[in-house]
Amino acid sequence: MAALAAGVAMARPAFAQAPAAPASMPPQPGDFIVSELGTEALTPARIPLARGPMLGWAMAPDGTVRKADFMNQLQLFRFEPAELSPEATALAGEGVLALSVICTHAGCPVSEWLGDEGLLACPCHGSRFNPKENGAVTQGPAVRKLPQLGLTVTDGKLVVAAPFDSRVGGDEFGAEDR
Repeated sequence: MAALAAGVAMARPAFAQAPAAPASMPPQPGDFIVSELGTEALTPARIPLARGPMLGWAMAPDGTVRKADFMNQLQLFRFEPAELSPEATALAGEGVLALSVICTHAGCPVSEWLGDEGLLACPCHGSRFNPKENGAVTQGPAVRKLPQLGLTVTDGKLVVAAPFDSRVGGDEFGAEDR
C-alpha cells in the first residue's frame, strides 16, 4: 500500500506557483512613485509639506503601475527631515515617507487624517499611527506599526530604494507579528 501511495504521489504533476503579474507585485526597488491616478513619477516637491497623506502607487520602470493589489497602495507624506524619527528618516527620500494604507490590526484601509494631532487613524477599530515615527502605533488595538517603504530620490524623482520594512496586512485578532 505504501508503494502504491508513493507511486501515486510521484505520478502527480508538480504545480509551480505562477509568478505574480507585474501590476500585482509589491513595490520593487527601482520603481517610481506616482500619484493615485497618475503615471508620471513624482518629485518630492509634488508631495504637500506637513499636510495629510497623498495616495499613490509604485510604478515599474516599464510603466506598469502596481495597483492590481490593494495591499500595494501607499500614503505619501513630506515633512522637514528634522521632524522625523531616525527610523523614519532612514527610509525617507528627502523627507518624503511612503507608508502602507493597510491597518496592521484587521487589514482595513487607514483613511482618516487627524491633522491637529498629526496622526493617521483607522475608522474600523480606532487604531492610530504616527507617520513621523516610522508609522508607530499611538493607540491600539493594532500592535504593529504601519510598514514604511524605503525611498530615495534619483534624478529628482521618488524611487523605491527598499521593500516595506515590515509585513503589510492585518493581524488576526491583533496577534503580534509572526
